[in-house]
Amino acid sequence: MKSNTQWYVFVFVFLVLLGLVSCTPIKSILLGRPDAKDMGRFTNSKINSDTCFLFEKDNRNDIKITDWSSDQPVFKPLLELCHEHSVRSFIVIQNDTIKFEYYRDELDENSLHPSYSISKSMISCLVGIAIDEGWLQSVNQKAIDFIPEIKNKPYAEKLTIKHLLNHTSGIKYSLIEDGNLYYGKNIIKELQNILFVTLPGTNQEYLNVNSQLLGIILARSSGMSVTKLVQQKIWAPIGMCNEGHWSVDKYGVEKSFCCLSATAKDYAKFGRLYLNRGLWNKQRVFSESWYEESMSRDTTDGSSHNYNYSWHLGLKEYGDFMAIGLYKQHLYIYPKKNLIIVLLNDREKPISAERVNWWFIFRQIGDEL
Repeated sequence: MKSNTQWYVFVFVFLVLLGLVSCTPIKSILLGRPDAKDMGRFTNSKINSDTCFLFEKDNRNDIKITDWSSDQPVFKPLLELCHEHSVRSFIVIQNDTIKFEYYRDELDENSLHPSYSISKSMISCLVGIAIDEGWLQSVNQKAIDFIPEIKNKPYAEKLTIKHLLNHTSGIKYSLIEDGNLYYGKNIIKELQNILFVTLPGTNQEYLNVNSQLLGIILARSSGMSVTKLVQQKIWAPIGMCNEGHWSVDKYGVEKSFCCLSATAKDYAKFGRLYLNRGLWNKQRVFSESWYEESMSRDTTDGSSHNYNYSWHLGLKEYGDFMAIGLYKQHLYIYPKKNLIIVLLNDREKPISAERVNWWFIFRQIGDEL
């Protein structure tokens, strides 16, 4: 027993020293991978709304799908598939009516769920609103107009808002930087560590820091925090029923690349906003031109065919698109069928996670409805 205790002490000291040497927050070493518990571990800024939009309900229990985890198609109830994976919530909405609704045992419709990178699409929406309302000139505006901290870095003067939206910034990936952004106490301080490896617009590399810079640009251009912006421009206008949370650092700066928490139905309302091309019950939240620009396929300037303005674009014949987060969180929109699907997961074993292709399942559901 004594030797085991000494071993645990050694491991702890080693991890602490590793954190000190690498400048990685000790919290990132001790807590490990992000998970839903981080919603309570981190300081949050609250997002409120005094309106509440409600979907109709007409639940169906006859939706069956195959996950193609075997050589032959084996169709099973959607509820069974939810039980087989680390699903927190799964909602299918068509024509503003809930067709299927699932919550894990300890969760319900009022439970908050981490969005992880789904929040990147929310940030993209705010950028569109900022351009519509004139706080930002266009997606071609230079990032250094709002982030002078990086202006002396090579290539920084070429960096535009569009490069950040499309993850073609040319910024060097850093695991330590990711850890500092997620677990650290001072996001603005991290700006000094940004390095460029290519000229912006050369190629696409998905980086959290890109969306973090967009959050800073939004705050500085508007004079409001990202939390206040999302509350005034999205949360209240589209009738989010529950309080949302956005994790912040020690100085109140939102972790805008992730860390927005909301209920499954409130995520669905954000999907409904895009399903209706920026229109909410006859009220324009963002311009239709921003929607068209966001959902276009553009392979110029280093971009790719299936990702644009922080949205994942689906199959051409379906015309579907998605906001996607860590652990296969999905906000899926299929306009042709007036369909919204929200899938919120916890981390699960890699083999189980890889055996299911949720995109195929979403399309099966769309084909069936």
